[in-house]
This record gives sequence, C-alpha cells and structure tokens, in this order.
Amino acid sequence: MLPFDVHILVFFVHLFVSKVSSDIGKLKSDDTGYCLKSTKKDLGSSCSAKNLEYPVSVNELDLLKQNGLSIKTQSCPSNPSATCVSTDRQSLIGAGTYGLVVRGRSKTVSFPLAMKFIKLPTKLDLVSFNVAGRYNRIDLKSLIENKGSEQSLREAVALRLLTEYEVPLIPKYVSYLETSSYRILAMEYLDGYEELSKIIDQLSSKDLLFISCQTAAIVCNLDQIGVSHDDMHERNILVDRRNKNKVNLIDFGGAHFSLKHDHFTSTSNFFKQPINLLGHLKRLMKDDLIDKIQSHERKELGRFCSMMGKMVTSKSEKYKEEVPYDYRVLFEKYWKFSQTNKKIFKCIS
Repeated sequence: MLPFDVHILVFFVHLFVSKVSSDIGKLKSDDTGYCLKSTKKDLGSSCSAKNLEYPVSVNELDLLKQNGLSIKTQSCPSNPSATCVSTDRQSLIGAGTYGLVVRGRSKTVSFPLAMKFIKLPTKLDLVSFNVAGRYNRIDLKSLIENKGSEQSLREAVALRLLTEYEVPLIPKYVSYLETSSYRILAMEYLDGYEELSKIIDQLSSKDLLFISCQTAAIVCNLDQIGVSHDDMHERNILVDRRNKNKVNLIDFGGAHFSLKHDHFTSTSNFFKQPINLLGHLKRLMKDDLIDKIQSHERKELGRFCSMMGKMVTSKSEKYKEEVPYDYRVLFEKYWKFSQTNKKIFKCIS
C-alpha cells in the first residue's frame, strides 16, 4: 500500500494533467479569442482575435473606391455594427507587428492584388521625394536627399520606383494611400510562390544554381536603378516551382537609394545574408569560389555588378583581361547572363 504522501502527490499530478488536457481542448476548439498560427497550406485564417480587427470607415472605403481599389469586409467581432477588413481564409495573406495584408481588387490592373494595412501611429520609415519629367517619375536626387513635396512609406517608394523603370521579378506597385487610421499600400500579389526558406532542402543542385542566378540578376537590376534591398534573406526570396522556378524578391521596407553612378554593397548583401543558400552554393561551386568573391566584394563596392556588365556587353575575348579569374569562372560555368534591349539583366537557364 502506498504511503499517504504518495497518494497526495498522485492526486495533484492527476489534477494537473486533467487541467492541461482541458486547456488543450479549449485551444483546439473554435474559440474566437485564440488565434492559431496558420500553416503552409492555410495561408488565410478565420481567426477573429482582437489583434486582427482593422475597422474601416465609410470615408476610407470611399477613398479606396476613388482609387479603383476594393477589399472584402466583415462585421467587427467586438462591435458587429462596425465594419472591419475581412480576415477570412479567402482574404488574409498575412499579419505581423507592422499590420495586416489581405487580398484586394483593382479596376486599373489585371493581376492579383495584395493590400497592406498599417495602423497608425507607425514607426515604419517615411521618405520624401519630388516627381519630374514627362512620365511623372520619382526624382532620384530629391529622394536620396529625402527632400520633396511628396512623402510616402519607404517600401511604397521603392516599389513605385522599380515599377516606373519596369524592373522585373519585383511585386508591381499599384497605389499608396494614407488615412487618419492607416497607411495602405496596394501591390501585386504573387500567387503560387513559396518562400525559399521553406523549400531549399527539397531543391536539386540545378534548381539552386538557377534560383541563385536569378537572384543575382535581380540584385544588379536594382543596382542600375540605384536601389539596394538590404534585407535579402531566404524568406524574402520567393520561388514559383510550377513555373520553372521563377524567382521574385519581396519586402522592400529596408530599401536604400543612391544615384546611378554610385554603387551599393547590394551584391555583398546577396553574398552575405541568405546564409542557408550560400552554404548550398559553397558546396556546389568548387575551388572556394564563393569565399573568394565574398572577399572581393568586401573590398570594392559594386564590383560584382560591374563585372557582370562587362561579361554581358563584351563582344570579344578582351573581357578576359578585364574580368578577374574568379568572376569569369562564376559567369562562364555557373551563372550565365544576357541583357535585354532595356538593359535589364536576365539569367540564362
């Protein structure tokens, strides 16, 4: 027979286990006060937790309409008489500390739309700029000096600038609006893409080389316009496996701007931040090629893009005297590039 104190201990253990089991049952129930983390297959969520409530006024909906935009709405869970941005499975793309991203519609573009709602006040960076020229493009000088008559969210300006210059493989800018409650950015929604971070270990050597080649081309296209992404980890590199591993680069909230004759560490950024990708490339590329090029990139800004340009535009064997050996090996054996008539770098598959 067990001692009395052991009986007491068993009783409390049983009580604790019952309580934990009850709590787990509550978490798995359809409790609107608890928000389950969405899975890979469930990018949307029917969770109506308080932190996903984004009330929108009639004036805000009218402003969207005036700009050819619309979103799906629902009654606010905490106040059914008010209207909120819908967060059902068909609408919600993602949510974070910055705000909410939902699917939207536009009368001016044919592609799917993602709309980012950022609650005010926000600490996200704003930049000032002027527009100039026949096509009303952003004036780079005023943007770099952060002086101008227009002010906008940094990510919105970066996407608008890249869309104006028709830089491919970047979400297209559609519109940017500010209300008394939100900063709203409307941009292209990249349907069917997956984060490289989630699929990298499932990809073949050939796939990884082509994906990294495309990413390098994007980086140098940005560099030509005077934009540095500055946050190039695997979660911001998207891959469409159903479309020949087409790559897109997202999240320009930390973008930097410069005049075209200046060069960034944008390629150093690429040769530094996606740690897992670089690890794979170092195993695929022989002779410590990546390590050697990383060393070059730390010493001279813009070297990578400059060497890529020389390789693409050289019409004779003279480039062998102008392009260092390590870069020639990289561009001849692993990553091959061409350039369109608009001077856009493109990776040859």
